[in-house]
Amino acid sequence: MLLLLLLHTCHAQSRSTSKWRPDATAMDVEMSTKDKCRLFSEPNHDSMEFYSPLYPDQYPKNTECILSLEAEYGYVIRIDFRDYFNLEPSEKCQFDFLEVRDGAHGYSDLKGTFCGSVFPPIITSKDRHLWLRFTSDDTIEEKGFRAVYQFIENKALDRPEIGPCQFEVSGVQGLISHDNISQSRLNYSVEYNYPVDCTWVIKVRPSEKIYMFFETFELQEPNECDMNYVDIFGKETDLRNRLQHYCGSVADPFVTNGNLMHFRFFAVKKALKSKFRAWFTAFRDRIQDNDDETQQCFDTEYDCDDATCIHYSLRCNGIRNCRHEYDEEGCNSLKKLKFDIRSEHIIIILTLGCGLLGGMCFAMCFNCIRKLIRDGRQIHENIRRSREQLEERSQRSQSMSVTSSPQAAHRPTMNESGPWYISDAKTNGHPCIRPESESESEGDEDEDEEEIDDMEESCVEMRDCECQTRDSLLTQRDSGQTRLPMTPPPPPPPNRRPPGLPPLGSGPPPSVPTPPPPPGSHYGRFPAGSSGPPSDHYGTYGRSPVPRHNDPYEVDDQSDDPYGQRYRAEAVIEMRERGPYEPTKSPKTTPDVLATH
Repeated sequence: MLLLLLLHTCHAQSRSTSKWRPDATAMDVEMSTKDKCRLFSEPNHDSMEFYSPLYPDQYPKNTECILSLEAEYGYVIRIDFRDYFNLEPSEKCQFDFLEVRDGAHGYSDLKGTFCGSVFPPIITSKDRHLWLRFTSDDTIEEKGFRAVYQFIENKALDRPEIGPCQFEVSGVQGLISHDNISQSRLNYSVEYNYPVDCTWVIKVRPSEKIYMFFETFELQEPNECDMNYVDIFGKETDLRNRLQHYCGSVADPFVTNGNLMHFRFFAVKKALKSKFRAWFTAFRDRIQDNDDETQQCFDTEYDCDDATCIHYSLRCNGIRNCRHEYDEEGCNSLKKLKFDIRSEHIIIILTLGCGLLGGMCFAMCFNCIRKLIRDGRQIHENIRRSREQLEERSQRSQSMSVTSSPQAAHRPTMNESGPWYISDAKTNGHPCIRPESESESEGDEDEDEEEIDDMEESCVEMRDCECQTRDSLLTQRDSGQTRLPMTPPPPPPPNRRPPGLPPLGSGPPPSVPTPPPPPGSHYGRFPAGSSGPPSDHYGTYGRSPVPRHNDPYEVDDQSDDPYGQRYRAEAVIEMRERGPYEPTKSPKTTPDVLATH
């Protein structure tokens, strides 16, 4: 029995020992990894030296160690490499190397990257910080290096000490803005020409990630990355862990992979007026990492419908906490309103819009007023011309009442034979006919004169275009309004004959049939009940009758005709045929009508 008890006790101790050994092994591995970088990351402040990992042995594989040196204010740091410097040589030092930066962070200005067997030069910081990183790959190991550092007083320093510009933010939501930078730090940068370099450390719960978007992003010197920019880092602040780099005029939203983020803003003296406002939100993924099954949001969370959950208090708060802005849908219209009339963009847009609208209204009013003035002047000018024409017509009518105008001498008269008309040719060839009945009205004399003037203005003022009538051929005008009988023209010569007739010879002329007289007239006929002989051919118009026989132009006349003998007139009009493209000539250039009496 005692033996069994001893065996059971030994077996329990062996089980407890086997259970403890893995944890001890992991701790040993962790401590060994820390020990590998101890000679580099924890320098000997007494001797002021630091070494490569595992010095004086060869440095290990796949190792990364970081060292940050800091001196008192007013001092700079100087590093000198002693004994030997031996790292795996490579082009651009891409395998095993030592990186040195002039500052307290991995994003500070790079002093150099060194590898191979050549000693680096003596390195001196500009300020009181130096940042170093040793990196090795998994292939080749070398002996490493030994370095000595010292602090040297900076006698050229002429500015007072100012603390670091760093902020720590946490929670489910937060704002990062240029307003967080104190005015004293801005004044310090302006006075001593020292750049502003501020960092915001954002930390949320371990199971959450960070979503950030910019509400305002206006750099004073856009696209000048050496003067002003914004960098986003993850857990580490070296350039390999930089997530975003903004130095233009647009900043896109982004999402981190962890619960820690560093936000850095850098600006020199010329770019201190840069502005930015960035909102961050803590969210949780709905998809689990183990079985890839969908997990619902908790009661205290809001589902953004993009496989993420945010805190329910962020619902309808006027900030786009979800990436697709679903948290602001269906909210109060007053909360959804994002139109801020006090913003600079809205003020500029309203100013330009009001300016354009005012300019258009002014141009329209100016054009309307100018058109009204011009139309008024045109109306007054037309009224003045109308008055002048009325005055001229009234003066013309008064002068015609005393002395008839030349056009009045052509007005038709009534005789025993009947009414005759005068027709003046218009420019388009239509006659201007005026009946004699209107001229006989003495009561409408003024109206006749006005109508005559209108006809004279509309008709062509050419004497050659007037249609000659029977009375006008046998009458002549004197200085007054009376018409005197004219002496008939001499008969045509014997050799002037109409076309188509044979010439006159020595024999008796051929007989030409007399055309029938026009209907309704006594021309060439004996009146009813008359017995006068037809032997008197030309009448006794102021002289003795001269008989002519066998004349083709001879026309019988009646004794009751007051003019005695009458003449028959024939007109021969010769016109040239117009070509297919010949333009029509003006009536004033048309040849006159030749009338043979």
